[in-house]
Amino acid sequence: MKRKLPIIFLIMTVCLSACGNTNSLKQYDTAGISYIAYSDIDTVCDSHELTFAGEKLLSSMEEQLLLSFVVDSSIQITEELGEYDHLILTNPQWVERFGDPEKLTPVDYNSLSNRMQEFLNAQMPVMTADGSVLPDGVGLYQYEPGKLLAFPVNVTLGAAEPIEAKKPLIILVDQPAQTLDAHSCMLPLTSSGNVLFEDGDKLQRAFETSALKDYGTVHQKL
Repeated sequence: MKRKLPIIFLIMTVCLSACGNTNSLKQYDTAGISYIAYSDIDTVCDSHELTFAGEKLLSSMEEQLLLSFVVDSSIQITEELGEYDHLILTNPQWVERFGDPEKLTPVDYNSLSNRMQEFLNAQMPVMTADGSVLPDGVGLYQYEPGKLLAFPVNVTLGAAEPIEAKKPLIILVDQPAQTLDAHSCMLPLTSSGNVLFEDGDKLQRAFETSALKDYGTVHQKL
């Protein structure tokens, strides 16, 4: 069973046909990338002990963690997006591997539309560990020119295709495992394939010694 992402988001079918879909990852370097396939993510997130174990696991993998979540693949925010084609939650490691950090340009929060500010004010406190909108280590950027590879929900399950965003608004999180809430954000995103790992062997070792080992498996090929 797959947990809703994040808790306050309403999962819905979003058409991405006009958003730069790519039918494969062959043009990108995905060697060594692994992910966790959960058999029961709801039990993990509903248990304080298991959630803590998940938080500990993700923290131990912070340096190998790749985060990419197309927010508008789980909730309709067309009007909020305005000039942007997608809202993407990601981290520097993802951009370094699948894009170009030089194409990131800071965006002033006050320059966003009122609708987008209202959206972030409502959603980000649910996702962040300290309940703030933009905690330390989190910034807003736009990515251009060019395209940035990004994952909607459930790409690793085969239920969606990766996209190449043309002008996304980026929520860049320096240390997702430390900054984003494990229960409401990171563990659900891990279960939907939006949190990946560069070192599959290290992930396998960490998972086998974790309390989560009975609730999923590590897949060492994307």
